[in-house]
Amino acid sequence: MSPALNKPQLQAQYVLRPASIFIFIIVILAVIMAIAWSYGWNGNLDFQNSSANGKARIQSAELLLQSGQYQAAYQQLKPILGRPQDPVYRQAQRMQWKIDWTNAMAQPLHSAARAKAQTALALRLDQLLKEGHWSAKDYKHFAIDAQMIGAYDQSAEAWLAVARENPEAATQAMNSAAAAWTANGKSVKAGQLLLQMALHNKQTSLQKDYFIRGLALIQGGGGARLALAQGKKILSGMPQLAKEPDIVLIMARLALSAGQPGLAAQWLKAQLESPAQDHRP
Repeated sequence: MSPALNKPQLQAQYVLRPASIFIFIIVILAVIMAIAWSYGWNGNLDFQNSSANGKARIQSAELLLQSGQYQAAYQQLKPILGRPQDPVYRQAQRMQWKIDWTNAMAQPLHSAARAKAQTALALRLDQLLKEGHWSAKDYKHFAIDAQMIGAYDQSAEAWLAVARENPEAATQAMNSAAAAWTANGKSVKAGQLLLQMALHNKQTSLQKDYFIRGLALIQGGGGARLALAQGKKILSGMPQLAKEPDIVLIMARLALSAGQPGLAAQWLKAQLESPAQDHRP
């Protein structure tokens, strides 16, 4: 074949070769971008904001925590905690709480260092609870941790949040909230919660249990007069429970303790005259 015939073919090769290289480069870049995206790249040229990088930092913090390197663990989280928009910001907050709580509990019991750390934890938990929007599981962890450091009010608040987020666990969570308030000397508040539980429960046995326990707590913390008033208020919305003989006796005893023998007589008289009668004082 003559050189004149080969010349167009050579030109075609030189034309096609750059185009093929360009297409190859585009394909490679597309593959790299796809891999980067799968690892959390958000389209910005800043891989420190990726969820993959954040998760790696949180895992590293967990390992450092397990070895007792609290400050080093916190340093792993610091870049994430400074960016609330980070995809794993909430996970970093949970890990920070775990680090601080573990560090506090590692301090000698009854020491000034432990007391100071627990006070700081209580303030930190206040902030976390005010932020809200945690899962029921997170709230439960906060509630248990708070109780272990003596932050009973925060524990009760977290238990009530569990009840809101997970209705199936509401009964147990509210009982735990009442227990936390009782441990903190707020038996009236705990008793009022139990009375509300009685009011909204449909099982007679549980209604009676919550009502009796609630009245006992209110009487213990606020006296017979307050318990009598709270009991009458709740029973006005629970006519069937008000007919129960043991509830009548409890209300009569409260009336006597409150210095109201006439009211006690009314409760007993109504019960004796007609157990089925709807009238209650």
